[in-house]
Amino acid sequence: MKKYAILSFVSAAAMLLPGAPVEISFRAGAWKTNDFTVVKSPRLEYVRGFLQEKDCIVNPCPDLPDEEIFKKHSNEVYAATVWKEKIPLGRTVAARMGFDHRMAPLIVIAPELGTDASGRPEFREHWEIVLFDEGLNVWHHHFKDGKPSWHKAAFVKTPYLPKTVYDLSVKIEKTGKGHRQMTVSCGGTTLGYADMDLPDSFYAGVIGCEGRNRFYDFRVK
Repeated sequence: MKKYAILSFVSAAAMLLPGAPVEISFRAGAWKTNDFTVVKSPRLEYVRGFLQEKDCIVNPCPDLPDEEIFKKHSNEVYAATVWKEKIPLGRTVAARMGFDHRMAPLIVIAPELGTDASGRPEFREHWEIVLFDEGLNVWHHHFKDGKPSWHKAAFVKTPYLPKTVYDLSVKIEKTGKGHRQMTVSCGGTTLGYADMDLPDSFYAGVIGCEGRNRFYDFRVK
């Protein structure tokens, strides 16, 4: 029987110093409850973790055809979790993931986390690095006066296939002139853009939304 799980895993990674490499498998039987934090979107009222499958975790979705989930229930299937330790600038965050239909598994980068009125962890400013059937998007989310807003900061158009496992990686670093840039790679495509708002350190994790998404691992190197 499937059940909601706050993402975490049995791993020596929990014993590593901040900034040390992290390699986590999301296979069944590899969980521990204090290595990740489930986080709420400020756009939505609910908060939830992921369901465990044999070799991956998946965001909870109604038992309906994929197209019906996408068209009628996309705001009901959001699940997000982040690694409990902050990650310094210069590291690469990666995850193997896929989507069953069209969209939209992603890696999230958040300088800080807030809390909602009930004390639940909630995103404030953050970046979403999104994989979907038509390419890669980077969304920069803002939070001002208690209200969220967002804009598309970067994108590349290239086809990705459903029910296929892709390795999405994100690196945030300083250039030689002190500028900050993000480099995103997936399936042989690379996207880069500069943004001086990119943080010195951040929480990172995965989000499943808009359809049924599967995550197989999470890595920091």
